[in-house]
Amino acid sequence: MKGINFAIAMGIAILLPMLVFYGVKTFSPAPNWDDYHTSQLIEKPPAENITPEKKAEINKQREEASARFNAANKQHQMRLFFTAVPVGLIAVIAGTFIRVPALGPGMVFGGIVTLVEGYLFNWPELSDPIKFVSLLMALIVLGITAYRRLGSDEKKKALDD
Repeated sequence: MKGINFAIAMGIAILLPMLVFYGVKTFSPAPNWDDYHTSQLIEKPPAENITPEKKAEINKQREEASARFNAANKQHQMRLFFTAVPVGLIAVIAGTFIRVPALGPGMVFGGIVTLVEGYLFNWPELSDPIKFVSLLMALIVLGITAYRRLGSDEKKKALDD
């Protein structure tokens, strides 16, 4: 029976972050590079047919297209972060209160993996204050979870002895 509990917990731990990732992707699709870069910006014109002014214009258009794509991508990544981190924290908190052998640990594991997903995909895009505050919140939630879950188990053992 413990093997089944472990399998269910690991299934939740794997599926929850995938659900968050594809949920964000479904309702807020990631930008497509091709939507920002037209074929004329990608294909290089023959060198003998291009003037220096035309070359400078094409380079400017490429830079502008890349800047628009990067801005849209950053916005998408921030949506993922601001979805994954709260969902991860809620899952950890919910897992603390759920006493079903596979479901509680699965929610905690899934919440932790979802938190990590939110950070890994977005770490370079986050400002230092956002990193600090969100990591502090995550550690506080994990600390409370450990105290609530493990501390109560230790109290039960002490009462039983």
